[in-house]
Amino acid sequence: MQIYIMRHGQAEMMAYSDAERNLTEVGREETELMAKYLVKEKVKLDAVLISPYVRAQQTWESVSPFFEGVDNIQTLSFLTPAGSAREAVDELLALQAQGVKSVLIVSHLPLVGYIVGELAPAAGVPAFSPSAIGHVSLNEEDGFAELLSLTTVSQVRV
Repeated sequence: MQIYIMRHGQAEMMAYSDAERNLTEVGREETELMAKYLVKEKVKLDAVLISPYVRAQQTWESVSPFFEGVDNIQTLSFLTPAGSAREAVDELLALQAQGVKSVLIVSHLPLVGYIVGELAPAAGVPAFSPSAIGHVSLNEEDGFAELLSLTTVSQVRV
């Protein structure tokens, strides 16, 4: 299974609550740039798992036009900044058992790093900049996972 873990785009600093912070215009532009990068890399998605927070939902809204036809899109309550990496991994394993080959997770710091650390302990817990995407490959036979890349906006802009 190919797992793409994306941190939401740049968000405004102030809002009524953390859950209600919106993307900035720069955040929208950068998430679209990263979506174009995924398309260039020929990424196909079978499923998308999204945090319920506004900025993560808006990130997917910016990315989704580049991935039309994805039917399995879920908003999951545990994909928040202080959410559960174990629950995320359990959900990924359940999707893998259903035959899903490629999934995108849109979430937050620090959870995105913890998910990588849970899947691929040798990678540690990487820090994700806004809109960054980690690519983890999970081997179906032995359950071994490897962080193949962590791509940032600045790398794509070059």
